[in-house]
Amino acid sequence: MKQLFLIGFFSLTLVSCNNETSQVNKKNNQSKVTSKGFEIIGSVENFYPAKVYLNKIIENSIYSIDSSEIIDNHFTFKGIVEYPERFAITFENYSSIALLIIENTTFDVIISSEAIDSPLIKGSKLNSELYDYKVASKNIFKKIDYLFPQFQKARLENDAQKLEEIEIEMKKIENEFTKFSYNFIAQYRTSFIAPMILGDQLKSSNIDTLLIKKTYQLLAPEVKNSPDAEIIASFLNLH
Repeated sequence: MKQLFLIGFFSLTLVSCNNETSQVNKKNNQSKVTSKGFEIIGSVENFYPAKVYLNKIIENSIYSIDSSEIIDNHFTFKGIVEYPERFAITFENYSSIALLIIENTTFDVIISSEAIDSPLIKGSKLNSELYDYKVASKNIFKKIDYLFPQFQKARLENDAQKLEEIEIEMKKIENEFTKFSYNFIAQYRTSFIAPMILGDQLKSSNIDTLLIKKTYQLLAPEVKNSPDAEIIASFLNLH
């Protein structure tokens, strides 16, 4: 039960569906958002890959689009994105993946061996917003830590009444998380983080199409042009 219930939350750190035509472009092309590109100033701590790769996320797969040698534990990536999107950083001879949002600005990415999948990112507004959302979400889901041992015990004892009570409590936590997510999206409707989080609602086991559509309409016009927002619009048949 816990595993199924947590799917919605863990989708925050998983890949999202994206349009293959939206690629990192290193040429001096016209960007709909800004002509200034991005620069990732990266560093690794306590592990020693020789090379790092920048990967485009397309549906449920990642595709390497650039690489950088790691020299004295440091690496860099430069380019231009048409709109902010989530990308993945991978490492030579390591299976772990670091996820981040790339926007056209200069920012630092510090990747520790103790938490490769959760890099410390400085100088990126969108990554800071996503971090705030994830921290608040985790605080909500911590309430499950208290319920899960009770659930295991009740299941072993085949206590139907207790299982029903726990299910009701879990449902309350799920509703609290859902309400928080939609309120967060409404609060950040002018940010490109909003369609990313809203798109994650499409992975929910119980998709509320009407609520997703209502929340989508709150997004700022320029945000609706992003790949993440276009996926939502396509899902809702708004084009």
